[in-house]
Amino acid sequence: MLNNLLRLLGYTTLLALSATGQSDSGLQVIYGANGIQQLAYSGTTLENVPQNSSDNFHIWHMKVTDLSGKVLTGNQYGWGEVNDGRSWNAKTHTWTYRFSWGTIALQYVVSGNTLDMNVTNKVNAGAGVIFDGAVVYPLALHFPQLPKGFSNPSYEQLAFNSTGPSVTVADFGAGEVVSVAPDASRPLYTGFEPAGGANAYTAIISGTSLDSMATFFPHNDRPVYPGQTDAYTVSLRFAPTGTDPAEIAADAYASWAATWPSQLDWTDRRIIGTVFLASAAEGNSSQPVGYPNNPRRYFNESSSSDFDIRTPDGIARFQNRILQQARDTAANLQRLNAQGAITWDIEGQQYPHPTSYACSPDGVAQLAPEMESLVIDGLSPYAGMKLDDAYFRIIHDAGYRVGVCVRPQHFTLNADGTADQVTLPNEQVASEVIRKVKYAHDRWGATLFYIDSNVEANGAPLDAAIVQQVASAVPDSLVIPEHSTPKYYAYSAPFKSFIFATDLGTPSDVYNYYSHAFSTILVNDVDPAKLAQYRRQLTDSVRHGDILMVHADYWQANNSTIVAIYKDATRQLN
Repeated sequence: MLNNLLRLLGYTTLLALSATGQSDSGLQVIYGANGIQQLAYSGTTLENVPQNSSDNFHIWHMKVTDLSGKVLTGNQYGWGEVNDGRSWNAKTHTWTYRFSWGTIALQYVVSGNTLDMNVTNKVNAGAGVIFDGAVVYPLALHFPQLPKGFSNPSYEQLAFNSTGPSVTVADFGAGEVVSVAPDASRPLYTGFEPAGGANAYTAIISGTSLDSMATFFPHNDRPVYPGQTDAYTVSLRFAPTGTDPAEIAADAYASWAATWPSQLDWTDRRIIGTVFLASAAEGNSSQPVGYPNNPRRYFNESSSSDFDIRTPDGIARFQNRILQQARDTAANLQRLNAQGAITWDIEGQQYPHPTSYACSPDGVAQLAPEMESLVIDGLSPYAGMKLDDAYFRIIHDAGYRVGVCVRPQHFTLNADGTADQVTLPNEQVASEVIRKVKYAHDRWGATLFYIDSNVEANGAPLDAAIVQQVASAVPDSLVIPEHSTPKYYAYSAPFKSFIFATDLGTPSDVYNYYSHAFSTILVNDVDPAKLAQYRRQLTDSVRHGDILMVHADYWQANNSTIVAIYKDATRQLN
């Protein structure tokens, strides 16, 4: 009876309903004269176009350029609903939009609890344009509640297929739908965009960036040239609430791992120590804040009676402090059973944040000439060596790795005594970082590298390809970038901050495509009560292979707890 009524109304059912018209299991899709009209899963209606007419299929913003790359506007170039005509094929369940330059088609195919949306973009031979992509709105979903992890109903939940696998989970309590782009070989925007209603989201498919998208998200195109066709599939896969995405999107994870295979091979997961030789004050980031006797604020001393690098005696005192710090660091690394330590500020901290960390080891002679002074103490085994060489040699000779901080910005001392961290064009960043890394690697034997402030001008993490180039330049080293995307795990051990952000380790979904991925987690001066509260989770992270980072420049109160966490982790980390 229900099916007959639907046919009279111009609808067709793709999955048959039960004889009573009731079904509480599986995906149900009903088509009409204008595409999908209703969609339900496990008895929950998620789409009902007759009640929400704005949910109808449509194509919004497009990007089309001429053959030289100039963006074209007007006519049939900017908006999908300006076209030569559109049609719905009820037999094949396909929408086709015709333009003066080509066509855009989307076909719906249901298989079990999966709704595949097959997109085909074609540019006519001789069209004289390049089609870079269009924002397609195939259907909207009205969830009964805000999906788990959707912290704000006004935020888009997007995947880009360039920074990590395009797998976006919307668990709405009565079920779960996962937006999946199975092929990881080219950029593609997928996921869910707020549709204006309560807990309503549009499933997004686009080959070009969305109008409303944040500037710090990747902005990519998917060009199709004259005479070419680009075809791809985006799936909405439905499952019971709480289903592991690994069960639903195994093909997408496998495609990602094959397209962007892991190149990181680092078996030592012991503690990494942190060393800070100086401390900057508040102030103008370009203005020096050091003292006349100690311009780089080493050991943060404000007293000229401690040491004064302007005098031979002061230099000797300073050298003794640095060499003793190296010995103390080595002793603390032994107590920690650590693999090594990163020194954040071998150049000192002459300027306030964010210029404070120069992270330019190849500029140490200019930035901190006192660190290049020759060791004066004739009884020292390092007599006659440059002080920075002796500092790293002490730690290295004790059996521990040494490391430094580097930045993609170019630290610049100006003629008036001010300084800046100059942001470079993206194409120059890799060579800047590689130069710094190789300098420390070749001179001091450094194999641990923290990459500070690895972001573009808009705040987005640098392309993972840059980290890949850096890691390839020093294949015996571990690269630890401050900011990251999932793709970074193929080449590095991304930095996580427990002390400031309560980061607890590698996101679990990363293991779906990089099974040996790991993070480095800064603990340092966190409140002991907070450390106790999350001790079990941190222990689990260590057991899974993550590395904790704590003070090695002195024995901080948390260090004993960190040692105990490693003992509790019950795995061999060496």
